[in-house]
Amino acid sequence: MPEIRIAALDLDGTLLSRENTVTPATRQAIADAVARGVVVLPATGRALANLPPLVAQLPGVRYAITSNGALIYDAYTRETIFQTGVDRSCIRYANAAEHETSQPECIVRRCFPVEKAREVFGLYQEFEGSLSVFSDGQVIRDRLAHERMGNHLRRLLSLSTEAKQPNDGRFHIVRDTAEWMSRHAHEIEKFCMFFENAEAAEAALPRFYALEGVEVVQGSPDNIEVTAKGVDKGSALLALADRLGIPHECTLAVGDSDNDRAMLEKAGVAAVMANGMERVKQLADIVSENDCDHDGVAEIFARLSV
Repeated sequence: MPEIRIAALDLDGTLLSRENTVTPATRQAIADAVARGVVVLPATGRALANLPPLVAQLPGVRYAITSNGALIYDAYTRETIFQTGVDRSCIRYANAAEHETSQPECIVRRCFPVEKAREVFGLYQEFEGSLSVFSDGQVIRDRLAHERMGNHLRRLLSLSTEAKQPNDGRFHIVRDTAEWMSRHAHEIEKFCMFFENAEAAEAALPRFYALEGVEVVQGSPDNIEVTAKGVDKGSALLALADRLGIPHECTLAVGDSDNDRAMLEKAGVAAVMANGMERVKQLADIVSENDCDHDGVAEIFARLSV
């Protein structure tokens, strides 16, 4: 195995346990890797606004890939933050009541072409579910989608390892998403709909796969996520590696689900969690013996000497 110099970690089902925590062993493994000069970052389907504080505040974590690779953020160096009197990289929405926050710099942003965004939105309108539109690091929903998402969060997710999160308001509610889209179609980074169940999502998938000029993935069995063509976690990881002068063979991707597929395929080393989808495990150079609740990431780092 090559020497790992950058490690991108999916959140739900990978870095985060089902209870939305980072295990102490995994936290220590990340700290040790950072101390050795490894760039460790989250690579998530979530928007910046939904990046959990416990992830944003991990010591030494400077970069973040969000919205399935549509954006890459630089949360500034530890030294820069220290000069302003802040003891860690606390980014926007990272528990501002307790820590001074700073807005990270968006160093890569890849949106849909306007007409493609409208086409994708039109297809989503044909289905019932909770639709979220990702724009400028925020999640946009109307009240109906908000209510449906609340019902979704109240269900126990037996089909996925998505972390259980409070409905804590880290999104922007609009009166009507279609009306909002009429003014903002030029700045759409991602669409995501949670369906009533996995069967409904599976039935809708062929319609989305038939779209040209987009990437279609599932972060969990009951959702469908769409970004523009060529926008995925893998291309974002390699773009950041290029920016930092890191050879592609020295990149590590760790994930568990379909929306991690591109970064697992493109990274120098692909690691999949024990709780990962079986079809995703087929892409792995290494599969952990422990799952996201039992230090799976720490195990992978130890086995790869990260």
